[in-house]
Amino acid sequence: MLILTEEDLGQVLQMSEVISAVEEGFLAVSRGKVTVPERLRADAPWAQGVMLEMPSVLPPDDGPGAAAIASGALGTKLATVFPNNSKLGIATVQAFYILLSGATGAAIAIMEGRFITAIRTAATSAVATKFMAGTGPKRLAIIGAGVEGTFHIDAMREICDLSQVVISSRSQERAEALAWATRSQTGLDVKTATAAEAVLSCNLICTCTTSPGPLFDGRTLSAGTHINAVGAFTPDTRELDTEAIRRARVIIDAQSGAGREAGELLIPLTEGAITSSHIKGELADLVSGKVPGRTSPEEITVFKSCGVAIEDLVTAVLAYKNAVARGIGQTADF
Repeated sequence: MLILTEEDLGQVLQMSEVISAVEEGFLAVSRGKVTVPERLRADAPWAQGVMLEMPSVLPPDDGPGAAAIASGALGTKLATVFPNNSKLGIATVQAFYILLSGATGAAIAIMEGRFITAIRTAATSAVATKFMAGTGPKRLAIIGAGVEGTFHIDAMREICDLSQVVISSRSQERAEALAWATRSQTGLDVKTATAAEAVLSCNLICTCTTSPGPLFDGRTLSAGTHINAVGAFTPDTRELDTEAIRRARVIIDAQSGAGREAGELLIPLTEGAITSSHIKGELADLVSGKVPGRTSPEEITVFKSCGVAIEDLVTAVLAYKNAVARGIGQTADF
């Protein structure tokens, strides 16, 4: 069995390839070829923590390119989210991924799961942005200066022509650090601002925080803005307020994901501010052409993601194939 660390994954996964793999994965979903059971959740209330398991199955030779594996593939991610870890100097999210052979069911790889999660989440946002954002240069607001914010900058660069990046964080120190790193590595015009200021000046927004409540006033969104909201993943937390959702054309990752778990949607539904018809489709509908991403240049659009297991599986398959081809990783028998 192949063991891939975070460092290994950084060598074998390129954002452009992951974006392609995720898009192919959702195309397979649209064709009814993928099995994605509902995410299993178990709470650890004494630590305000949660454990999540996300299995999925990809059949043999479904589609071209990175998402396909000759014998098919099965896999599952086990992840925990323990908010109090930050006080202990430990990452809030802990995760690993187990990739299984579609021919034998045997484990063929185990991978560090936080890197898989971060890169596939940003890649999924990029796929949505490709279909939902308007044309022309984008002023990108990244709200949340952590790992996911960093990956979203990389993902948006692959999809959009960025004229400026504005970074907002509860920690000004972290915002400045990410701004400096982004400026140094990309040469982009990068600055920091409050979330409210960033929203006023940008037409592409990625919210990548652990905030339990809205980050800005939805009434201040400009016409034509696209938002990728990825941070909140429970029914009682949200990064976007009711007004932002009410004003927007909304696409979700999947009914089994954001459709059942996202406070951004469930709270306005409970309030009566929107109805279920306000959600115009899932990402699989978008990539297959079943529904449009936007219907006018002035429309505000929102992609709400809580994560779907096919994203992890196609990313893990891509990592495994590239690692084997390049001789990266360690092997072990169990």
